[in-house]
Amino acid sequence: MSDSPPLSPYDSHPQWDAPDPREELARVARAQSLRRLKRLLVLACACFTFAIWLFVRLESPGRFSPFAQGPSRIVRQHLEALNRGAFREAYLLFSQHYRDEVSFELYHQLVVSHSAMFRTRIVSVRHQESAGNRIVLHTRLLASDGERYVARFTLVQVENRWWIDDLRWAADSGRRNVIAT
Repeated sequence: MSDSPPLSPYDSHPQWDAPDPREELARVARAQSLRRLKRLLVLACACFTFAIWLFVRLESPGRFSPFAQGPSRIVRQHLEALNRGAFREAYLLFSQHYRDEVSFELYHQLVVSHSAMFRTRIVSVRHQESAGNRIVLHTRLLASDGERYVARFTLVQVENRWWIDDLRWAADSGRRNVIAT
């Protein structure tokens, strides 16, 4: 007679054939992660395709960007053009109304006679007031000669583009010895 325990019909499968529940959970988690990655890849490809389509098809896709040609960017372009000596380029950033009142020759003469004042580095730009398609920006500037100025730019928006409509310069007496960048 044998000492081995009797076999029961309920023990037809040995213990070592039963799947480990931890392995099953890990397999399900990997499958879910792969599905999520596939969805993310499809979404990224769709967004990339849409962005390329926008840049190719639209005349001016930058207008939808948060970095679009806003009023402060026009002010920076104007001052950068003056720093490079591109006076015509700087003049063309003025509105038609301003150009009707101030000729390029008069503007050029003013800029050349005060060249040190117009070679500047922007220290700060802040919005002062705005109403509809008009905005006023106060700009603190550091000139090449070390003097500080405040420039008041009035800009108007015509056909979804900003133009400098008026410009006033003054010495910045309130911040003489303060350097802020």
